Amino acid sequence: MTARLADIAAQAGVSEATVSRVLNEKPSVASATRASVLAALDALGYERPLRLRRRGTGLVGLITPELENPIFPALAQVIGQALTQQGYAPVLATQTPGGPTEDELTEMLVERGVAGVIVVSGLHADTTADVRRYARLRAGGMPFVLVDGYAPQVRAPFISPDDRAAMELAVTHLAALGHHRIGLALGPARFVPVQRKIEGFLRGMRQRLDLAPEACVELIEHSL
Repeated sequence: MTARLADIAAQAGVSEATVSRVLNEKPSVASATRASVLAALDALGYERPLRLRRRGTGLVGLITPELENPIFPALAQVIGQALTQQGYAPVLATQTPGGPTEDELTEMLVERGVAGVIVVSGLHADTTADVRRYARLRAGGMPFVLVDGYAPQVRAPFISPDDRAAMELAVTHLAALGHHRIGLALGPARFVPVQRKIEGFLRGMRQRLDLAPEACVELIEHSL
């Protein structure tokens, strides 16, 4: 059934222009007004546009890399606890060597009607990856949050620890114990967290020990 703006406006007690703004997801509409228009749409038996359909399952997809690295199970546990406290149930999707890709896992979760997707250390953290996939996800109306990484061209909430400060604290602690020959082992340098850690390490070595950091850094790359 095709929605008529006049009918929806009369049912919701708003103008046709307001109905149009809601249906086109314009930002200049109060949340209460938006809810009234959507309720009117439902009451009149009209089908909501796909991007405005309810995501009522209460499920949130959580995509992580392999779980052999202990940091990822720890993050999954904390995120899962936070979601359940807000009334959501996490759906864990883990990448494994030779298994589904991040794109495939995202598509699977979207098809199952999750309310949103959280990606931990995904392709947004790889400076060589094509991040246009996130623009497509956003265009589809799926809310998502990206953890542990940053891509300035992606419009999304990003959450990351302060890797630079963490490395400076680590160097400060070791220097306080009397250590001066401090090495750093990391993964591939194309990843944003790795780059941040290198910056923090080099700064810590210069400021705390006044050492030439070039003699102290060795990167160990692991195949992914």
